[in-house]
Amino acid sequence: MNNERRGDGRIRFESRVRIRTEDGTINAEVDSRDISLMGIYLVPEKKIAINTLCTLNICIKGESSTMEFTIHGKVCRHDTKGMGVAFLDMEKDTFVHLKNLIMLHTADGVPKKPATFPCQQG
Repeated sequence: MNNERRGDGRIRFESRVRIRTEDGTINAEVDSRDISLMGIYLVPEKKIAINTLCTLNICIKGESSTMEFTIHGKVCRHDTKGMGVAFLDMEKDTFVHLKNLIMLHTADGVPKKPATFPCQQG
């Protein structure tokens, strides 16, 4: 039985991601498991408290090029293996690149458009 409640297009995304908390107490590289337009799932050695603001540096490496982008987020949830970080803010180019990446890897090629970023205060 699949208990997946999230409706956004999510793809497997196994990479190393640099995460820094806003207060600077954590600055580490962690593994990622999947990503969507709304957020990313990370598998850190030590989980960061829910509602912690952070900056993510995500690197996508291809055969002949590398793309790196920065996204501001907020830790939204924990489970037994890791934590979900919701995206709060990103540059327009980052959004376009991420959307294209997800479209290339989803079954129907059309991720659902988020109304707002999760965890965002009204």
